[in-house]
Amino acid sequence: MMSLDFLAGFTIFMLALIMVVSMVPGLLAGLQSSGIDYDAVAYRTGVILAEDPGWPVYPPWEMKTEAYKDEIERMGLAASKDTPNILLSTKVDAFFNYTFFTEDDYRSKAIFGDVPYSYNFSLQSDTGIKQVGDTPPSGYGYIRRAVKIKEPGVANIGYNSSFNETTLDASKPRVFTVRLNFSQLLDPSVGPAYRIDPRTEPVNITITEFGAYLNRTDNPGENATLKDVTFWKMDPTMPMPRFTKIPFSYNTMDPDLYTLFLDGTPNDLVPGTNVSDNISLVLKPAATSIFTLDQNSILDIRFTFDDDPQRTFMNGTYLYDYDNVTCPPLKPAVLEVAIW
Repeated sequence: MMSLDFLAGFTIFMLALIMVVSMVPGLLAGLQSSGIDYDAVAYRTGVILAEDPGWPVYPPWEMKTEAYKDEIERMGLAASKDTPNILLSTKVDAFFNYTFFTEDDYRSKAIFGDVPYSYNFSLQSDTGIKQVGDTPPSGYGYIRRAVKIKEPGVANIGYNSSFNETTLDASKPRVFTVRLNFSQLLDPSVGPAYRIDPRTEPVNITITEFGAYLNRTDNPGENATLKDVTFWKMDPTMPMPRFTKIPFSYNTMDPDLYTLFLDGTPNDLVPGTNVSDNISLVLKPAATSIFTLDQNSILDIRFTFDDDPQRTFMNGTYLYDYDNVTCPPLKPAVLEVAIW
């Protein structure tokens, strides 16, 4: 009889002991060291920055102006969700613009924590270091990641560049067109790390050796007049497709949307100015986002030269594609995140 009582008591004691032991880790959870917590937050933040493109994706978050900054939910730096550790240069430039983002913006859109963490973000490459945040004290959480930066391509159009020249009457204006076929540029067979996407990267067009296109024989010493630069779009999938001019503030200089330099001097898109040596146009993603372009669109950028008589024979269509655009190699860099 006593052995049965002893067995029952011992069983109850062991069950109680097991319950107490299982509850102890939960009771001590709030006593874990803060360093481990900071390391976890730093690791999570590093994953968001290096592996996530952020949200919204298109139009991408880095295009948002002050009036629409509240629409930004995450500030990821990856070129796409399929390219972890490959950062897009336009996202990097926007992220490290500490005059645009506040401390609360970095906490709510990159760190994501109820605690008001302090932080230091840095990105070091061969061109220097970008940094935002305070100097870390002792005992902070830290993560370091090897990444690469994707830079936008450039169409360098020189005298020997090939394009489809069009013969016109000597009295008619010369129209040089740079054509972007989005169905070719956004071809899924091209990996995101090497894809030319004008919706998220600047369209960079540089015309050098322009003097070689001038009609020096009939007009020695005279330069051609760039009348205007206009944008036209077409959707080939529509019935009876045709190019239509895109409404735009052509006579307003807006560096957030584009830059146009003629012989090194900034101009708007209706310059009516002589040009002798070079033309540089950078159309930024903020501009293409308001053009409502999709994967089926064709975008024409038309440079119109008009003189009497015509002083240049630069006329025809140049394809902005993978054969003609020089894409820089991916640039190695180191991303560091410190949280405390």
